[in-house]
Amino acid sequence: MKRWLSALNILAVLSGIIMAVALLYPWWSLQIQYVGLTYIYPYIIRGPATTIIGYRKTAQMPLLTGLVIGCIVLCFVGSLLRRWKGRIALGAAGVLALLAAWRFYERAGDIARRWGMAVQGHSIAKQAAFSPLEVSAKLEHGFYLILIGAALSLVASVLHEKIRLRLG
Repeated sequence: MKRWLSALNILAVLSGIIMAVALLYPWWSLQIQYVGLTYIYPYIIRGPATTIIGYRKTAQMPLLTGLVIGCIVLCFVGSLLRRWKGRIALGAAGVLALLAAWRFYERAGDIARRWGMAVQGHSIAKQAAFSPLEVSAKLEHGFYLILIGAALSLVASVLHEKIRLRLG
């Protein structure tokens, strides 16, 4: 009788941990003149800019958060599965995490275009009554961590059988 838990892909576990940590850090920040610093996480917007934009959470945020949590689960489950099942789970986690990062970036770009500013860097924002305002926008640690987690998950998928550690 085969044991279901005989080896663990440590790189996949590390990838899942990095993706989980990415949820703890902001993914984008805005420093708006006279308003202050606002952080955007995949699940909420925190800071004084919420009074200007009128909300703290968009309809896409629960979907994005659910997608990232699903990637984390796939990393942990894929680290335990054997052969092609593990590879598929880890590959899916990596691709879906990249999709989450891309959609977040596109959403940030959409907001930046509406305000006539850059996604990253210093610019002058132009928006109706609030024009012109100096704005500094920056992709934050959480965004880069999700990219690192996705890359590690894809590498773990490719090297799945070679890097599994035997348990017991």
